[in-house]
Amino acid sequence: MTSVLTEFIAQQNGDAREFVETVQNLIVGLLREQHPKRLYVVRIDNWFGPRWLRFAGKVVHGVAGIWFSVLRVPPFVPHRVISERMFAAPSYEESAINSSLHIECRSAHAVHRKIADIDKDAVFVWFSSESEAQGRGAVMVYLPAVSNESGFYAGYADNDGWQPSMLRYISRSELEQLTEHGRAQ
Repeated sequence: MTSVLTEFIAQQNGDAREFVETVQNLIVGLLREQHPKRLYVVRIDNWFGPRWLRFAGKVVHGVAGIWFSVLRVPPFVPHRVISERMFAAPSYEESAINSSLHIECRSAHAVHRKIADIDKDAVFVWFSSESEAQGRGAVMVYLPAVSNESGFYAGYADNDGWQPSMLRYISRSELEQLTEHGRAQ
């Protein structure tokens, strides 16, 4: 991992050192296993829950949520994005992002923002800030380049040391099977 990437993921005020190290180790593992052409890393203000996994937006005056089998840019409002960076292979040095992942837009537009349209050859990582203050942290990963457009969410809690407290993983094919099963009933 480059020094710029390490600095970007480094502990900031309000972050738990052990949680930040977990995020760093997770990213190193993703780079070693997946060898993506690019890596996007987004630091989100405060904790976010597992419902963000594959969440695309709201409809009906914000009452109903929409989740898709095809990965969409999670609709974090821009003021929750502390920072986002893109790092390019092979050395994963910081590169310029053509446009921000998280933009101010209506849900009707957000539901059409596919991750593969942004960058189908990348790995995307979102992680929460303020983990020390909140006693919990979150990491979400989208892998559009991997078959079946997979992704996962990992929640961590400080229970006498930072431990995984929640894991949600679902591949595109699994979500499609669930959708088909729901239609059959």
